[in-house]
Amino acid sequence: MTVRAGVQEHSWIHVDYVATVRSMATRGRRILPYVVAILLVSAAILFAVSCSGSTVAFSNDSTVQTLNIAVAATPKERAQGLMGYDSLPANNGMLFDFQGDVSSAFWMKDTSIPLSIAFVDSSGKIISIQDLEPFDETPVKPQEEYRYAIETNRGWFSAHGITPGFRVSIDI
Repeated sequence: MTVRAGVQEHSWIHVDYVATVRSMATRGRRILPYVVAILLVSAAILFAVSCSGSTVAFSNDSTVQTLNIAVAATPKERAQGLMGYDSLPANNGMLFDFQGDVSSAFWMKDTSIPLSIAFVDSSGKIISIQDLEPFDETPVKPQEEYRYAIETNRGWFSAHGITPGFRVSIDI
């Protein structure tokens, strides 16, 4: 064994760095396509999951229209609703899922967007559609109990020919 500048060298250990790097590069080239494929598939799955949104489809015998929705399922989310929003993108809305039949009213306190609301019974049929005025605290509800309420930009339902009696399919 020799010592040179504080480094011990063993005569019986010889590392051929060029050969080691070359073999690592060869292995790297062999597995690189698999690594790239895994990364691409992972990125595609992540993108699909992040873009998957909830939708509602409105249909009757001849028409089907869809609306992208945010879901308000908890009491806190339902109480907040669209309050504080400055705008709502076209073809977007909010679904209020009460998880059972209710007869509670909606109002527009602290909501600056003019909205339309559709009330949907537990069988999936629209029972009422009403327009709402910004900041109006007048209670709004249908004559009968409902399970879901769907708010969107005012006029969206009428612009798409959606009226009471349409069926609603919810994809959450």
